[in-house]
Amino acid sequence: MDKIVFNPVFVKTKNVRNFEVMMDALELNNDEGCFGMVFGMAGLGKTRTSQWFQAHHDCVYMRVLGVWRNSELEFLRALAKASGVKSPPGRTAAAFTSVVDSLIKNPRPVFLDEVEKMKSNFINDVIRDLAEITGRIFVLLGEEELVPYMERHRRVWSRTFQQLEFQPIEIADIIMYAKESTGLKLSIDVASMLHQASAGSWRPVKRSLLGMVQWANANNNATISVSTAKTIIKSALTGK
Repeated sequence: MDKIVFNPVFVKTKNVRNFEVMMDALELNNDEGCFGMVFGMAGLGKTRTSQWFQAHHDCVYMRVLGVWRNSELEFLRALAKASGVKSPPGRTAAAFTSVVDSLIKNPRPVFLDEVEKMKSNFINDVIRDLAEITGRIFVLLGEEELVPYMERHRRVWSRTFQQLEFQPIEIADIIMYAKESTGLKLSIDVASMLHQASAGSWRPVKRSLLGMVQWANANNNATISVSTAKTIIKSALTGK
């Protein structure tokens, strides 16, 4: 048996296809400065999907850092840099203007990941202004608390034209991911066990698959039985 290598790949799950549909719908409202919202529990692929989309389209992606919570300037400087501004200004108003100029000069959607780390009025006071002035699409990504975070601001909520809740991954997604990333052909029983143990989250799935690759190489056997999978999955999730 040839050595098996774990090569993480991107697979088009139902969540990804729904994400593409959402972006197509938002493009119909382009030039109006609208919002899209993508939410769901951690580990469902929201960040990876937006990064994949950015890699294949002309978009701006930025993950919000908690350290910016009390600093609009640092947020705006980071966004300016992500938007292509080589030397973002050191003053808040000037940094804001540099983002506006960049998005008007080169119109493209903006993805802001984990934006709920900022103060609750931030989305209304800063991001809404950016969307209105530039006319660009701003897609906000986060966990379940993103929904009430946005609902608290009527003007923001009224401009949220598309909402997408990421759902737990499915058994078929796990089988496809295993085959494409490792070459392992998981049985439905093994994939079902992994699906249940992971609660539909990608991270436990990836850890378990790495364990299966290690077991397969150590035993020169690419067939993962139910009993073997049970041991590997337990070790991957508990470290025991």
